[in-house]
Amino acid sequence: MDDRKERIYVKVYDHQTEQLASKPMVELMKEMIAAQMPISFEREALKAQAIIVRTFLVRQVKSLGGSGCSQYEDADFCTGGHCGDWISKESLMALWGSDFHINWTKLEEAVKETGDQIITMNNKPIEPRYHITCGGATENSENVKGNKILYLRKVLCSYCNNSPYWKQTVEMTIEEIEEKLKIKMSETSSIEGPWIQGMVENVERDEDGRIIEMKISGTTFKGTDLVALLGLDSTRFGWKPISFKFEIGGKGDGLGLCQYGANAMAREGKDAEEILNYYFTGVSIKEFEKRSINMPLSGKIIVLDPGHGGDNSEDNEGPTGVREKDVNLAISSSLAEILRKAGAEVYETRTEDVYVSLGKRAALANKIRPNFFLSIHQNAFANPNISGSEVYHYRGDRDGETLGNLILKELAQSLGTAERGVKIADFYLLREVRTTALQIEVAFITNPEEEQKLQDQVSRKDAAEAIGKALIKYYSYE
Repeated sequence: MDDRKERIYVKVYDHQTEQLASKPMVELMKEMIAAQMPISFEREALKAQAIIVRTFLVRQVKSLGGSGCSQYEDADFCTGGHCGDWISKESLMALWGSDFHINWTKLEEAVKETGDQIITMNNKPIEPRYHITCGGATENSENVKGNKILYLRKVLCSYCNNSPYWKQTVEMTIEEIEEKLKIKMSETSSIEGPWIQGMVENVERDEDGRIIEMKISGTTFKGTDLVALLGLDSTRFGWKPISFKFEIGGKGDGLGLCQYGANAMAREGKDAEEILNYYFTGVSIKEFEKRSINMPLSGKIIVLDPGHGGDNSEDNEGPTGVREKDVNLAISSSLAEILRKAGAEVYETRTEDVYVSLGKRAALANKIRPNFFLSIHQNAFANPNISGSEVYHYRGDRDGETLGNLILKELAQSLGTAERGVKIADFYLLREVRTTALQIEVAFITNPEEEQKLQDQVSRKDAAEAIGKALIKYYSYE
């Protein structure tokens, strides 16, 4: 197994233990495939599902640039069904019994043989939808999701005609339908009966309600003939449906891959890539770009904002005249170098002693839309005994809070400063920057001991390294 893939971990929220744990991505993939597709399916069909699962996880895992679980903000994936079908390895052991080793090997091969492949359009992972049986044709996205998605286009499919879900019937009583739909069907007198298009139509009665003639399934009968043929006692009769039989073609919403169709295509000799290209329109199957161990921030965009600069009346000075703007710039410059070496794409609001308005700083960030906007500052207070590090984030920003805590711990360990907490603030940049933004107060420049540290070039680099370590830990696989 490729060692690089073994280093990719997914933060999984376990509903049974109610705890967050790290699970190797390759292990989670096998459990997800087992829950989503019958293990008896052909090798190439299982490989197609493996690529679908990997595409989903690349979109989901935060360390890979994904959005994470929307229900549990610290998690990439949850096991309760909210993030997709999943079954634990332990449950599979009990389910498969003596066949476990054979089946687990099939899953391992499906994951291994597809390498790092995902489904992409315009070099971005798609939303990899799938269903069990389409019943003759897949569906356009706008008919399910309400918006047009280029790769989720209707395709004709006769491959799934051997699926047990190709044609099904379900019977429900009127009462069941009323209960499920929360409706009340209109009632007619049992001596009258409703017209049912295509079945019961053109009912003609006399003034006493006796049937003169009526059309049943396209054929017109006299009332007296119906009495004789059906063995009724009178032409004064009605009817009342008591149940419906629903005839169903397929199973699922029809978007994306038809699994039984994929299995039939695999039997015909089609490989996983051919299967996926048939069901997803205009896509490319590519290996996703992973961060190497030496470039842990590859693909991440960071904006660094050294506070103040130029002639700024808000700039603070320490007891011996150390200027905050100079310290901020020195730390930011060192941090930019560290982050670039780690693979990040770094932008700086200033690289020299110039004044840049808050509006221009926010505008730059909003144009770039980075993963994080980090504003570097030094704190100040009238009482010179006050010391320590603080980090501020905008209210409700959980990502900011998480990274803020990591930064605070690293600064305390590196500089020996006290952890004064990660706090909520309504500062202009935190409010106006439309991505996660933090204001990092490295230390109190008005505290003599901390000013002395901030004056030292080594300590400034230590502060930069601490912030860089925190970012790498935030995006850590483990």
